[in-house]
Amino acid sequence: MKVKNITDGPRDVPLLGRAVEPGEIVEVPEFQPGHSEENPLPIVWPEATWEVVPDKPAGKAAKATPGSAADTG
Repeated sequence: MKVKNITDGPRDVPLLGRAVEPGEIVEVPEFQPGHSEENPLPIVWPEATWEVVPDKPAGKAAKATPGSAADTG
């Protein structure tokens, strides 16, 4: 998963061993070390400081190919 620092300053992220600069996008784990299926330990990235970045850019329209669902003609 990727998150973006949406604050005005660098954020110290011990998990990464460094600071993340404003506007920087970094790859981060979704779960804490030592998690299991029986005891999932998700990492919570506070919405006030981090924005989850989708894997694929949102807002890009799919190309319409003849016969596809995006083909409205």
